[in-house]
Amino acid sequence: MPAAEPATIARFHADELEVLVYETRFLAGRAAARHVAQAITDRQRDAGRANVVFAAAPSQNELLAELVARPDVDWSRVVAFHMDEYLGLDADHPISFRRYLQEHIFRLTAMTPDQLRLIPGERTDRPLAACLEYENLLLAEPTDIVCAGIGENGHLAFNDPPVADFLDPVLVKVVRLDAACRNQQLHDAHLARLEDVPTHAYTLTIPALLRARSLAVIVPGPRKANAVLNTLRGPISESCPATVLRRHKGARLYLDRDSARLVM
Repeated sequence: MPAAEPATIARFHADELEVLVYETRFLAGRAAARHVAQAITDRQRDAGRANVVFAAAPSQNELLAELVARPDVDWSRVVAFHMDEYLGLDADHPISFRRYLQEHIFRLTAMTPDQLRLIPGERTDRPLAACLEYENLLLAEPTDIVCAGIGENGHLAFNDPPVADFLDPVLVKVVRLDAACRNQQLHDAHLARLEDVPTHAYTLTIPALLRARSLAVIVPGPRKANAVLNTLRGPISESCPATVLRRHKGARLYLDRDSARLVM
């Protein structure tokens, strides 16, 4: 039987966004996994399958580990998308987000290639065409659930403050990564040089992420405390893209004590 839902140490709303705080990142990940599993099951009951967008970052480690371990998820009826990918990297590159998701979820759940809708990061010849092709996939199989994080600069996916647009007319675009984002990627991927972090990436846009009825956003660790503060207490603005979550009734923000230390 799945473990019982962990107890929160704080629970409140920031506008429409529900915020849940747990003692540790492990407990936050377990709680988020429980919520995502239920959302998948509910959607499969209603529609036969669930279309899920997954983030690829260390913040997702506990969520994905707990989700994979749950016996109540029918992975054969999940269609998986992912939210961003570096431009110019193939799927097997050590810092490719496709590789991360293969290692943390797809291979572990025996998902088949025909269940995966992955952004072709190696497509550098006609990136706008690649964006349109992936947008067509999103339109044909509308997103039900998004598993996301928030960047240290407040980004959602690779919608950094300079390029974030709450009214973006497209669902997928190529963006230039800002300095704060690239420094976070340097840290997250344990790279030796900033030059090893790509400068551009494909990303789902803000409207693409908000199309989902359910968003589980997990943001653990002390490095995210300022981003959490800005997300929950600052004005809703593209200067901190994650603030848009406060407009979404189906969004939940999962924090640990470290990431929530400035808002409790």
